[in-house]
Formats: sequence, structure tokens, C-alpha cells
Amino acid sequence: MTPIYKRILQKKKEVHKTWDEIAAEAHIAIASWMTGLPTSQPTDEELHKLAPVLNTTYEWLKYGIEE
Repeated sequence: MTPIYKRILQKKKEVHKTWDEIAAEAHIAIASWMTGLPTSQPTDEELHKLAPVLNTTYEWLKYGIEE
């Protein structure tokens, strides 16, 4: 698992949402990176859309910089 995926997964657990719910709210497609594949990562655009759905910031998702 990539560090970005681990941070997304942490926030996913905190907001108690499924991948389907998160993707729908963020207006992004379900993607292979959601399975934790190390060869696939979300784009910056996806991270920007995910951040508000996961109650966090793009910077935290991308770099782990505290909110």
C-alpha cells in the first residue's frame, strides 16, 4: 500500500463511508487504486475532490502534512 492510499483509507474509516459513497460524493469514478494496488494511485484532481468528502485537505492526503 502506498502512503497516500493509507491516508485515504484512514479517513475513509473515520467517515464510515463505502468506496461507492465516496466516489459518488467526490464525483469521481471507482478506480483500481481504491483496492490498494501499489502500482495505481489517485490523480491530483481526484485527491482535490476527495479531500472535502473525507473531511481533510489535499495536502494531508497527498503529503501527510497536518491539517
